[in-house]
Amino acid sequence: MTLSLQARLLLAALLVLMVFTGLTGLALDKAFRQSAETALQDRLQGYLYALLAAVDVDDSGTPRFSRNLPDARFARPGSGLYASIRNTDNQSVLNSRSLLGNRLPVQAEIPLGQHQYESLSLNDTPHYRLSYGVRWEVDTDQAYRLDFQVVEDRQSYQQQINTYRRNLWGWLGAAMLVLLVLQAIILRWSLKPLRKLAADLAAIEAGKAERLQGRYPKELQHLTDTLNGLLDHTRSQLQRYRDSLGNMAHSLKTPLTILANALSLKQTESGSVVEAEEQLQRIRQIIDYQLQRAAAGQTTLGTATQLKPVATKMINAMQKVHADKSLRIENRIDDSLTCQCDKGDLMEVLGNLLENACKWCQQQIRITAQQREQGGLEICIEDDGPGIPAEVREQVLQRGQRADPTTVGHGIGLAMVHEIVLLYGGKLKIESSELGGTTICIQLP
Repeated sequence: MTLSLQARLLLAALLVLMVFTGLTGLALDKAFRQSAETALQDRLQGYLYALLAAVDVDDSGTPRFSRNLPDARFARPGSGLYASIRNTDNQSVLNSRSLLGNRLPVQAEIPLGQHQYESLSLNDTPHYRLSYGVRWEVDTDQAYRLDFQVVEDRQSYQQQINTYRRNLWGWLGAAMLVLLVLQAIILRWSLKPLRKLAADLAAIEAGKAERLQGRYPKELQHLTDTLNGLLDHTRSQLQRYRDSLGNMAHSLKTPLTILANALSLKQTESGSVVEAEEQLQRIRQIIDYQLQRAAAGQTTLGTATQLKPVATKMINAMQKVHADKSLRIENRIDDSLTCQCDKGDLMEVLGNLLENACKWCQQQIRITAQQREQGGLEICIEDDGPGIPAEVREQVLQRGQRADPTTVGHGIGLAMVHEIVLLYGGKLKIESSELGGTTICIQLP
């Protein structure tokens, strides 16, 4: 299925918005995580300095709390915020009350005067730990190494991240939806001239208008001007064809009328006179038909025409024209079949097809018709002639083209049939016949 321009643009806009929103969300999420982690490190560093300020060391190197720690969670067991001091042997010598019942994992020795930030697991729960190595001097001759550690549960940090992510993606999704709706409105407004152009072309096709009317954006103005010029040229050319056809047909009516009057004075018992009068009547029908087409400029749709009588009439005429060939023409058309087209058009189609079949056949011609399962009617004319090669079957449907250029003819008959069938929305097929020659089938809706 081919997507419309608006659908393609909306799809492209959606993809761009999704990529842009995704990249923006990832960048903001990363920036927020880094900011939250930095804030956590700063907070742990503040707790560490408060721990340093709250600790005194006696002459034996044993630390003790000289004051309460600043955060009440240090005094509540299992609160998630812990403090610990280790000696040179990496043994815990002083812990906050919150660490009661728990034990921090052993840490590798860290350089004095440096902070070390790391993640650890305590009771299967992720925590952050900030460590700081200190050389604590009791007096000028005595100093001890102490490692100060502050540990905090990551739960609050993770909750902060999760809350931020929910809000971030929620707002980004809402913004993307709003932008997509705005983009759809802008696209609909921008493509309005194209929809107007399509509607104007449909009106021309339906016969409700002759030209593209109104003003278009400058990007389309050249196109519409060119289309109007093409429509005007085609209309004037078609009018010249109609005028020429009408003038020719009208000019023939007077001498044919005089000829008919002269023949009416002869003996009607003569077979040749009767046949001449029949042909004159046929010529009148052709002229009236061509005059009607020239005046109307289109086919007459919706007229139900009995198929078999027209076919029988054309067969009788062909047998008289080609009496020297002793033709066997089989008419296998059911009496009940009707064709939803103008009688003159039907006679023109069958006449040209039968004329071609009679011209090329040896002796046998067969004409059949049947209702199609998809709806409509299919008429086929077969002959036992040499057939039309597959490589020239499309070529012979063009005016002035013939399968055998050495044969007498103008190459117009099949082209006329093809044009009439196309005007009715039908199809014409050229295939090989079971009789040995060609089968030409027309399908009318």
